[in-house]
Amino acid sequence: MSTNLSETVTPPRKRPLSLAAIVCAMVLALLPSSLHAAARTESALQKQLRVEQEKAKERRASLTRLTEQERSVNAGLAAAEDRILKLENALSKTEDRLKQLAESDAELQTRFDRVDQERRRTEETMTEVLRTLWELHSRRLGVEGRDLPDWPVTDREHAWSVELFASLDGYRKSLLAQEQSLVEIRNRRETLAEEVEKRLADLNREKEELLHSRISYSQRLSALRREKQDTEAELTNVLKLVETLNLRLREEAEREDIGKAQGKIPWPAEGPVRVHFNPGASPPVRGFTLSLPQNAEVRCVHWGKVVHNDILRGFGRVVIVLHGGGYYSLYAFLSESPLRVGQELARGEPVGKAGFVPTLNASGLYFELRFHQKAINPEQWLQKK
Repeated sequence: MSTNLSETVTPPRKRPLSLAAIVCAMVLALLPSSLHAAARTESALQKQLRVEQEKAKERRASLTRLTEQERSVNAGLAAAEDRILKLENALSKTEDRLKQLAESDAELQTRFDRVDQERRRTEETMTEVLRTLWELHSRRLGVEGRDLPDWPVTDREHAWSVELFASLDGYRKSLLAQEQSLVEIRNRRETLAEEVEKRLADLNREKEELLHSRISYSQRLSALRREKQDTEAELTNVLKLVETLNLRLREEAEREDIGKAQGKIPWPAEGPVRVHFNPGASPPVRGFTLSLPQNAEVRCVHWGKVVHNDILRGFGRVVIVLHGGGYYSLYAFLSESPLRVGQELARGEPVGKAGFVPTLNASGLYFELRFHQKAINPEQWLQKK
């Protein structure tokens, strides 16, 4: 610390100079071990971060693979559903065809019965014709042509016989054609029925296989989606951990070097600035003075270690905290402070309570921020109000 801690207080020069020397010695003694500890911590965090980043990479690759598999299974399921729909349509048409064949059977049976009746009538007619022909023939054989009736009667009987024989032959041919037609229709129907029944059996078998395939696809899809949900949850947790580790790395970097936290350092207390940093003033002002209520809490602006906590004549109780990178902060005119030398402090942790500041003739706090032995403007490092 240099000569002036405020605008008006001018303590003996030897005390500030000796305090600056003490602080310089403390910085040189404590800085290396602090840096090494921070480096070790950062190395461990970086190692853990790399592990988690690799996990995140693996989870993303797994999600990509699962998504591709899900698309493939979905496509297979959709194809199976489409094929099942087409099969159901084909089955419906085949069943309709079987119904038509059943109706055709009924019509065929009706036709068969009708033709059978015609056949019986034809047979009866043919029997009568044959009986008549047999009588004529018997009579001719009996008289042997000697006792013939008159010629016109004989001629009529002969013509009648010829016509009867012709009609008999027609009936016979008609019966043969009808019977052959019925046989052909029946054979064709039986063949078609066998084909339709075989087609129906094949379609039902294929439909059953597709139904099993659809169940398999659905089960695989459910399993993939569960695995995908689990992987997404794992990735979310890993990314949260990566974010946390990155934040911790930034905090560790800031702990090591307060310079990396420029503009983000919190104020030591909430109160108006009564005296601003002005090293060119006479006497120079190497910090700022806040107006605070009596015993208002004063907080540490950054992580660090207490290297001084004692009463200095003209400055009240002074606490000096060493930060990484050769920076340290100074809190003067404290009414009390429970800290011990060597104690580690976190950002925002209490340093003490505000006491009486002579330059304000009221309670407040005098604060300095230094880089090695050089005072720097703390308002440029603290958060904007």
